[in-house]
Amino acid sequence: MLPEIPGRLVEGEYLSHLRRHTAALCGMEVHPHREPRFPGAQPVSFNRGHLQVLEEEFYFVSEKADGIRCLFVTTRHPTTGKPESFLVDRKNSYYYLNLPLPHPDNIQTWQYDTVIDGELVLDQHNDGQILWFLLFDCIVQMGVNIMDKPFHKRLGRLKEHVVKPYKQLYRQDPTYAQRLPFKIDVKPLQLSYNVAHVFEEIPKLKHKNDGVIFTSRDAPYTIGTCQQMLKWKPSEENTVDFKLSGPDAEGRYYLSLWKGGRDGHEHFGELTLDTDMYEEWSMNPPTGKIVECRYDPGWPGQWRFSRFRDDKENANHESVYRSIMDSIHDNVDEETIVSHARIIRDRWKEREAHQKQGHY
Repeated sequence: MLPEIPGRLVEGEYLSHLRRHTAALCGMEVHPHREPRFPGAQPVSFNRGHLQVLEEEFYFVSEKADGIRCLFVTTRHPTTGKPESFLVDRKNSYYYLNLPLPHPDNIQTWQYDTVIDGELVLDQHNDGQILWFLLFDCIVQMGVNIMDKPFHKRLGRLKEHVVKPYKQLYRQDPTYAQRLPFKIDVKPLQLSYNVAHVFEEIPKLKHKNDGVIFTSRDAPYTIGTCQQMLKWKPSEENTVDFKLSGPDAEGRYYLSLWKGGRDGHEHFGELTLDTDMYEEWSMNPPTGKIVECRYDPGWPGQWRFSRFRDDKENANHESVYRSIMDSIHDNVDEETIVSHARIIRDRWKEREAHQKQGHY
């Protein structure tokens, strides 16, 4: 189960205003007659060739939480000037939160026009659940677009100008802490050659996990598919998000992939359900929903239903599907990555030594 996005769903003209305002902050071209798309970066699936990439470039690595990817946006109301904050999911839906972010220079005032990237995750404890928003990037900070800065610089801005004042106010003002719909922190990162430590920590997590993420230390923030953000999952857990259609007259359901633009979705294949699922869906067919499916070569049609993705509007693009299939067929397992860590570390140290000698 994915966590629910807190807040009040924004609709109508104000939703359009927010989308356009955020897109402009992120440096996107805003068309007068077309709604902007979600401005977040999307990782590519890890394949065998990426082992060499990790050897040749500086990367961070973190666990890949199984939650809901969201942007956090703070701004002012265009009429009242009052602070507002929103969570934005991949459908580019906005959820209003009563959660202003304190200003780094004065935590009794608020910062505006800040756009942060992160993931909502639900920690399970013996005495209940805790909702976290784990931050992993900063795109815009107080109106200043920092997408072109390298990731480690953006990360420093995130920690110093967003999380530090937030934690100060959280400690000093109990009423602020009580009104928060979730807790906030930066997702822990390791240098890429410490990937074994990340794998060792995964069983200790209180939330669900489905792999690790490698992010280039020096890459800019990329809207859309980012070739320098690599997601690794165990081969058997690699999934594709399809759009569902049907049932037809014979009760069959079909899967489609996203072609993009005016092409929309294109037929991919048939989804075979087990008997219990057929009976459940016959009562309320989930036509038009996005379904996450895992690859099973022994199953009819090879794709098995995993869960609904209500946070997404479109299926995976056909290029994403091809990338995922490459990852499945390459089958780079955890042992392979961990055993490669020594080479990654040696190359890292060599580059550092060259840089100190002025060779880079």
